[in-house]
Amino acid sequence: MNGNCVGGVYPTIPRLCGGILLLVANAAFAETFVDTNVVSVVEGGHWQEDGVGEGSYRVIVVNQGFEHVSSRVVVEWKSVPTETDDAQIVHSVVLVKGGFYSIGTPEMTFSKDGARLELRGTATYTPAMPVVCHFGLSPGGKVARIKGCED
Repeated sequence: MNGNCVGGVYPTIPRLCGGILLLVANAAFAETFVDTNVVSVVEGGHWQEDGVGEGSYRVIVVNQGFEHVSSRVVVEWKSVPTETDDAQIVHSVVLVKGGFYSIGTPEMTFSKDGARLELRGTATYTPAMPVVCHFGLSPGGKVARIKGCED
């Protein structure tokens, strides 16, 4: 037996199997974090709520469908991570249900009272029809519809 052989197996085979295992584990691990239909995430601003904590606003746009693509838009109140806990989603509200509109990247502006959110896009079945929606976000998971997408 020469020095290139360990236990009768070439050392390349265990390395190759280990590499394949790492690739498979890495792909499976990555799939658990981000939905492949998420097309936009915008986060910022600051909220503070008595008895709950503080954090930032996060808006997520998720597309669905293949021929007539539509968007679902969710806003979340995400807490600040602490020394003992990771960030948590404190409140979550669906602003736009899927099926009606195709929404682009959200735009947020911030003030000391909360955030203002603007969504722009098109109607799913009438792409030439532009859509603009405005929402006010404030602590406590509160949403004020300033101008709905259907208006």
